[in-house]
Amino acid sequence: MSLSLNIAQPESRPRAGRLGQPVKGHAHKIGTGFNAIHFSEDMFDGQMDPLIMVDHFVMTDPTFEPHLHAGISAVTFIFEDAVGDFLNRDTLGNNIALAPGDLYWLAAARGAVHDERPDPRGAHTHALQIFVNLPARLKTEPAHSLHVRAADMPRLTGPGYQVRVALGEAGEGQGAHVGTQDFTLLDGVLSRGANFQHRLPGGQAAWIYVASGELQIEVDAERRVISAGSSIVAAAAVGDSDLNLSGGDAHFVLMASPPLRENFVKHGPLVMSSSADVRRTLADYAAGKFGKIAG
Repeated sequence: MSLSLNIAQPESRPRAGRLGQPVKGHAHKIGTGFNAIHFSEDMFDGQMDPLIMVDHFVMTDPTFEPHLHAGISAVTFIFEDAVGDFLNRDTLGNNIALAPGDLYWLAAARGAVHDERPDPRGAHTHALQIFVNLPARLKTEPAHSLHVRAADMPRLTGPGYQVRVALGEAGEGQGAHVGTQDFTLLDGVLSRGANFQHRLPGGQAAWIYVASGELQIEVDAERRVISAGSSIVAAAAVGDSDLNLSGGDAHFVLMASPPLRENFVKHGPLVMSSSADVRRTLADYAAGKFGKIAG
């Protein structure tokens, strides 16, 4: 079996401060129905950990065949301005119509197959596809999933800002919790001149993406300005710290989690601890051990 493998190691070079440099996403287009701005862990010198990949995409036609994931959580986060449903089926037996604003977290672990596509009745799916690395101890566990409906996400409001707490905690907002990992996902809109502050717990790193507009980010007296289609990382610190976000009519997403700092082997949507684990997973898939999507 011939494989193309990417072996990654945790970044160990010293950093001058907490904030990295802004990184502009790569344009990624497939056919006529899928357009994305793409980010991957190798664009951030290892500082995106535990994120492996983020695609900010618009999908209007079915694009991908049912496919295998393993060693990661594949997360679909639908923006509120999406139109129609995004249909999700997987080998856990789920058949879910994700509505605008919903989130679906598939912890694929040792392996799961899923299929996602816009509802054929004129859907226009505007969303993020996020791959979150799982710690080595969880890569061989059974797959499981979490569906969080938009109506169940707390919304923080203040002068010039609205922030949805999709996962984790922010201010008085208590979002859903992922059983496998400590993970926060915030989806916010800031009017020009407005400010929003997020308390980043000690040990957590943050990845911040600007979907539209312009955003100023400040932490520990460091300041960066990033524009639409770009993202930035804030490294973890020992103690809690405040991330201060100032808006230029900005739509942003903030994700935060403790870095894993573990070696991994990446083969497409499989992220395992070794090449042998990748080969075993692909052999199990070929043997039908992960089941079939019903229907």
